[in-house]
Amino acid sequence: MTIEGLFKNRQSYYYKNLGKYLKYVLNDHFVILLLVLAGATGLAYQNYLESVLVEALLPRVVLTLVILLVIFSGNIRTLVKPADAVFLLPKEKEFNLIMRRNLVYSLTFHSFYTVVIGFLTVPLLIGIEKMEPDNQIIWILTLVFWKVTHGIYLYYSLKQHQLETSRNIRYVIIAISLTGILTSVFISVFIGFFIALAAVSIFFLYVFIYTRSENWNWESLIETEQRRTQQIYSIINMFIETPYSKHKVKRLKFLDFLYNFSVFNQNPEIYFLSRMFIRNYNFSGLYLRLVLIGGIAIYFSNNWIINSVISVLFLYLIGFQLIPLRQVFKKTVYFRLYPNTDTDKINTIQKLLVILLAGSTIVYSLASISSGWVTMTALLAINIMFIYLFVYGYLPRRLNKKEKFS
Repeated sequence: MTIEGLFKNRQSYYYKNLGKYLKYVLNDHFVILLLVLAGATGLAYQNYLESVLVEALLPRVVLTLVILLVIFSGNIRTLVKPADAVFLLPKEKEFNLIMRRNLVYSLTFHSFYTVVIGFLTVPLLIGIEKMEPDNQIIWILTLVFWKVTHGIYLYYSLKQHQLETSRNIRYVIIAISLTGILTSVFISVFIGFFIALAAVSIFFLYVFIYTRSENWNWESLIETEQRRTQQIYSIINMFIETPYSKHKVKRLKFLDFLYNFSVFNQNPEIYFLSRMFIRNYNFSGLYLRLVLIGGIAIYFSNNWIINSVISVLFLYLIGFQLIPLRQVFKKTVYFRLYPNTDTDKINTIQKLLVILLAGSTIVYSLASISSGWVTMTALLAINIMFIYLFVYGYLPRRLNKKEKFS
């Protein structure tokens, strides 16, 4: 089999395997939830655009941060396996063609959502009078050029060269990208466009002409691909158990003060489950991200109906994503031997979810304080009602149903 055929087979297997799990992630309920969330966010964004001031600094800062996040997100899909460092080493010249194709594929995929974000940010640029409607293609191309520049750097970082050289180039890319985006947002979109065009042209020539003879760093290739795959399956693992996700467990000693409260010391189950939640970044990290994103979305919306929809949706997402905590009991041998019933375990999960969702409710209510005390109180009441219905109505049925089919 040729190296080209090998990677075609890997690509086919990769997408077949990924599609098998994504059908459980993108179920009807979750898709409807995302559509409602997108609609609520879009309405809040539209209302914000109507009230934005031309001389306001905050929208420019937020826009810059969003664009930088989009530009420096993502990685190159290589499909490299650990054994390739041995068996494909003699075929490194042929592997160059495979890597160029991987780069083109990754840049095409990343450029797609970059273009989408670019079109979504056009009204904000027009609102702060930094761009005319006829010049939006200039802004879109600027973002794509920065995204391509970052992609070429990722390609370059997978080759063998001095660590200091790679680090210096990375700092240069970050500095130039930040300068270009700030120029586009604060000064002129046209000047930012020419900075982006010059940056991508120079870096393209440097990587594909000046350093094209450098060999691949196989250790970096393998580690990068494993990290990319792990990130994908860590998200999927929140919906369905997969054999590809590895849980990260960290000792977070600074959170030990939480266990001074009696609620965490009532029984071994709640103590163990709460410890597992905090130490397992797949759970605690997801919880913190959803709380933060929901709080920011509510903070920038002054409509109490939109705030209510956003808070309930994020509470549902948090609760739904933490249902797999039930697997902690099933996988821990101590709780198979411990003399307790399934009802006790469900009650333990309910107690932990009440604590976590109550914490989220407090954050969301405080985020809406700028809309007035009446709005904050109404939001708090709606969230408490939802928590009660979700934890004591939906959750037991869901867990009992999963138990029957497991």
